Order: sequence, then structure tokens, then C-alpha cells
Amino acid sequence: MNAECPRCAESDQAVSVPRASSDPGLPLGAPERALLLPPPPPVPAKTARSQPASVLYTVAGVITVLGLMNLAKGIPDPEVADASYRLGYILGPLLLSVPLAVVGLVVQLATRQRRVRVAEEAAGARQAVWERCHRVWQAAWLCRRCRVAFFPEGAVDPAHPASPALAVAQLPMWVTTTAERAFGVPEPTGPR
Repeated sequence: MNAECPRCAESDQAVSVPRASSDPGLPLGAPERALLLPPPPPVPAKTARSQPASVLYTVAGVITVLGLMNLAKGIPDPEVADASYRLGYILGPLLLSVPLAVVGLVVQLATRQRRVRVAEEAAGARQAVWERCHRVWQAAWLCRRCRVAFFPEGAVDPAHPASPALAVAQLPMWVTTTAERAFGVPEPTGPR
């Protein structure tokens, strides 16, 4: 396909943006090349932590720290306190913190499947947005003479009109906006 530049109305110096950004014969300057790079791929999905489990772990940790600080003051004298009181003094914080930590682990394991599903859905939505933007980026053209980017008529999809000449600095924003206009905004995903 030969595309005509909307500014100079010539097609001899027009080249697709993917080709222009990787052409070793006519390299672009560093700032211009950085603006013509493809949209960055989405980051891999990260499963969110279970907030209730995190709260339970935090409370268990605080109780353990307070118990250790109390133990650092010293164990009650055997003459003042009987053996059961001293045992409770030593093990009491553990009787609270260990069950809290176990409940936190159960909550974390019980909600893991849902959290993984939500992370995968969000990653799928980000991947769809990236694919749309990448498709539009591949349809963009650069006029080497005028140093402008543009979208020829029908390059994004058959019904898409030609764009005006764009400064190269505006291309990343136009790629995103054009992808949203041409293909729509993906539906937001949320916890179900």
C-alpha cells in the first residue's frame, strides 16, 4: 500500500511507522524513534493479596510483638506467681496469634481461586487494549520529508477516514484515541 502524506501530498517518502522505526537504511533520531515505538505490552498479571488475610496476619504479628516485649521485661518470680500464671504469661500471646494466623491462612487459601480469576480477567482486558493499540500503531504512517505521522483512509479499518498530519509527538496519544474510537473501550472487569 502506498499512502499519500496529507501535508505534502506526496507518497515517495511515506513509510509505515513499524518500518520507519526499524529501518537501518534511514535511521531516525533518538527522540523521534522513541515516539514511534510500539505501545508497551501489558505487564503480567499479579494476583492481589487477600486483604482480610493480611489484616489477620498483621493482628497476629502485633500480638506476638507485644507478647515478646512483655517477656523482655522478665518472667514473674515463682514466689509471686504460681506455675499456671507463668505459663499463661509466656504462652498467652501465642494462644491468640497462632489461631489468628491459621484463620488468615484459611481465608487466603479460600479466596485464592477468585483472586486469580479476577487477575486473569484484568490481564485479559489489558491484553485486549494493547492488541487494539498495537493494531492501530501498525496502521500509522510517517512522512520522512515532512516528519509527520498520519493514518491513511481505511488503514485502521475500512470505514475509518484519513487523519490529518500529526506531529510525531502526538502519535502515541492518537494511537490510543483511535483504538478506542475504532474498536471501542473494553468493558471493565470487577469482582464477581
